[in-house]
Formats: sequence, structure tokens, C-alpha cells
Amino acid sequence: MTRHLLWLVLCLIPFANLQEAVDNQNTEATEDEVQDIELEAACPELSGQIIGGRPSSVSRHPYQVSMVLNGNSFCGGFIISRDYVLTAAHCVQNVAPQAVRLRVGSTRRDSGGRIVAVSNVTWHASYGQPQFDNDIAALRLAQPLVFGDSIQPIRLPRPRQPVPLVRLTVTGWGLTALGGRRIPRIMMEANVPVVPHWLCRLSYGDALTSNMFCGGHFLIGGVSSCQGDSGGPAVFRGTAFGIVSFARGCALPLSPTVFSNIAALRDWVTQNTGV
Repeated sequence: MTRHLLWLVLCLIPFANLQEAVDNQNTEATEDEVQDIELEAACPELSGQIIGGRPSSVSRHPYQVSMVLNGNSFCGGFIISRDYVLTAAHCVQNVAPQAVRLRVGSTRRDSGGRIVAVSNVTWHASYGQPQFDNDIAALRLAQPLVFGDSIQPIRLPRPRQPVPLVRLTVTGWGLTALGGRRIPRIMMEANVPVVPHWLCRLSYGDALTSNMFCGGHFLIGGVSSCQGDSGGPAVFRGTAFGIVSFARGCALPLSPTVFSNIAALRDWVTQNTGV
């Protein structure tokens, strides 16, 4: 009975009630704010954009980081301390630390804020066993960050803290249209409802491990992360519960986004960052 009720509720959940009023600095989305980028050419394995979202700003999400490789934005990340940023392992596996730059403190992915060098990259030793499991990595910064209004860390959940069945906010600079190759210059955000683990397993089967959880409109799709947003956070009330990991397509029905469950991997975070 409970499962049938939950299914009914999920059927009736409307598209995300996106948060009100972003600040008016650099948040006016126009055609000039979009640039053609061959994302797959820059990083062909990525699968993680904001579909069905709206413009946002670094003043709302001062923990958000844009990762740059060979001059191209290719993933997101988020600040957890003066010395560390978390992201997805699939974004940085086999990438040399000196090749990665982080843009912090900016609403735009291509200007503003600060460019920060990375001194060390650590991804989970069991990443990909099975595929996409333990999809988490820590980036040690070459110099400590100076916190201010546009650069702040985000809280992490307690070890094994349950992911609440709420709408999480995802942010990034990923694709904004299905099958598109155009990514915005300004930060986008969307609210995605958490999908119960048992329900998400109907889509992903045994590929969905206890180190993962799902978010999205399960039956109707329409709101999601996608290419370019991988490694970014999924946040509720100032706590990052997830890291954008993978999905079957983007914002498709019956194919919610899968996030790395930070609470399930919390001990690894502490061991590798001290946070």
C-alpha cells in the first residue's frame, strides 16, 4: 500500500517550483550568453547538464566551482574547505592535477572570480567497481581559498545520514537542451525530487548501489542534470547530499539522474580531506 501511495505522489509531483528571484548580476539569459562547445570532444565520457532549470548566481551558490581542462569547462565541483573541492571521480580519473584549473567565485564559467590551481587529485580507490560506484574525488588546492561572499564551503551530511525525500537543488553550467551542444556561460539551477531507492532500481537494477541515490521526475522526466554538470552538488538546506554522477540520457522519463551518496561515502571524505 505504501509503495502504491508513493507512486501516486510521484505521478502528481509537478515540474520543480524553482526558487524565486536570483540576484540581477550576470543572470539575464540571452542568446549572447550561450556558446557552442564540443563537450564530447573535450571530454567524451561525461554524462552529467541542467535541463528544465533557470539562471542562477554565485551569490546563491558560493560553493559552486567550474572545472577547466585545456581551456574548456568540462565538469563542476564544490568547495568543502579552504583546501579541498569535491567532484566526481569520472571527471578527473587519469587527469594530471596540473592540467586542471578551477574557477571559483563567479556566476560565469568563462570570466570573473578567481582561477585556482590544483596540487593533487585523489579519486576513490574502488571507483568503477561496479561501474560508476564510488564516483567521488577530492581536489587539493595549490593555495588555500580566501572566503568571502562569493566563495564559501558547503556543509556535508553526517556519515550514513539518510537522504531526505525532498527536492534537491542542482547547479552548474551544463547543457540546457536535450541533444544540444550549447552550454550557458552563466550558472543554472534546477530543483529535482529525490526518487526512492526501490523505485530507482526499477530503472537501473543492480547498477544502483547503496553508494548512490536518484533524483528527477521519475515518470515524466523534464528536469535533470546532463553533460557538463557532472561533479556538481545536489543540495538541500545548505547541505550537499549528492554529487552528479550519471544517467541514461538527460531528463528522460523513467531515467532519473544518479548521484553519488555523500553520506554513504562520508568516511572516505574525512580520511582524504580531513573534513
